[in-house]
Amino acid sequence: MKEALIIHGYNGTKDGNWFPWLKHELEQLNFHVDCPQFPHADEPQEQEWTHTIKELWKPENKPSPETTFRTIVGHSLGGTEVLRALELDWATPIDLAVIVAATNNDSRRPALANFFTTPFDFKKIARNCKKFILIFSDNDPHINLETGPYFQHQLNSEDSPAELFMLHEAGHLMKSDGYEEFPMLLELIKKASSQQAS
Repeated sequence: MKEALIIHGYNGTKDGNWFPWLKHELEQLNFHVDCPQFPHADEPQEQEWTHTIKELWKPENKPSPETTFRTIVGHSLGGTEVLRALELDWATPIDLAVIVAATNNDSRRPALANFFTTPFDFKKIARNCKKFILIFSDNDPHINLETGPYFQHQLNSEDSPAELFMLHEAGHLMKSDGYEEFPMLLELIKKASSQQAS
């Protein structure tokens, strides 16, 4: 069994952008996919979002012996939440974290400040994930251009490589930017899961 968790962003829904498409495509590849609606997306609370993940995946438990690959995919604030979730005490590291157009600080939006009350524990995050894929855009109106390289620098190691893709003029990688589907992301997940199986 392969498992995926998809996390939408601030003011987002589980049915927005490319999330339903990715869920469908992964299910066709025999993934079990969780794509929940996170609480109070217009006024999100990091503790509530992390609790949602803990209830779904119970990181303190080892996955079943039949589970061969686990990935978490987060867009925008959902990508930030991926990092917060990986600060939990995971019994077994997940195989892949995909962080799309996330931020490491958002002083322009007071509603999101509670996600950044403490610095990220990048060493612990890296211990809890075997591989990172970072996808950013060079003209994102919400994310500083330096954010993708910063995350790559912080997360990359021999044990936990972090691969950065900087897309050209892709905006915030939303449906309004032409991303109702995201074939590149699907192919990256497929490649990672096949490498894990081999």
